[in-house]
Amino acid sequence: MNGFVTKQLGKRRSLGSVLKIARSKAQISLEQAEAATKIPQKYLDALETGQYNRLPAEAYNLGYVRCYAEYLHLNPDKIISLYKQERAEQWHQKDTAAIGFSPKKARDWQFLITPKLLGIIGLVLLFGGIGLYIAAELNKFTAVPSLEITSVPTEFTSDKDQITLEGNTSVGVILTINTEPIFVTADGHFSQSVQLNPGVNEIVLQAKSRAEKVALKTVKVLYNPNLAKTISPATKE
Repeated sequence: MNGFVTKQLGKRRSLGSVLKIARSKAQISLEQAEAATKIPQKYLDALETGQYNRLPAEAYNLGYVRCYAEYLHLNPDKIISLYKQERAEQWHQKDTAAIGFSPKKARDWQFLITPKLLGIIGLVLLFGGIGLYIAAELNKFTAVPSLEITSVPTEFTSDKDQITLEGNTSVGVILTINTEPIFVTADGHFSQSVQLNPGVNEIVLQAKSRAEKVALKTVKVLYNPNLAKTISPATKE
């Protein structure tokens, strides 16, 4: 029988045909094989028909193949080798079918890059760019406006009854100084003179955007008209 198997394997017959021919020559039915090997008939039929997807876990399959080969007086090592080879081929075919295709040459790609595809890519890039622009503008619209005073510190003492508040803010905001509207240039620059009263003056600057977002800055000035007189000649030197 082993010579028969070697001959069959030499012709590269399938595992199923080798098993089925060996069983037929021995005049054994699947029912008899199941009773003798304790292998369910459905698994024996799956081996003989090459329908390996009907088999259980691989750990059981190798045992079934060896047991069935020994029962049919076939070379178990060669039968197992043939089974592994066919099972690997089926797995490879399954993976290839799942992938669909895999162009390997440059000329294969000319069938993939079509005018229609280029048009779709162009539309995606166009609408993607528009979406990013809208998102950026929306973020800018809803953000808290900037507000910076560049002419004076936030707290200081002055011997003059008037100071100039100058700085920069976001474009398009409404700027007020102590609730009084202040002119802002097209590039966000502002400059405004403020009259001081003797003592501590608290000046509040507010920048409000169209989205009602508010930025506040407070400047505290101690106005002391006698400050220059209190400085001694020695201090001046």
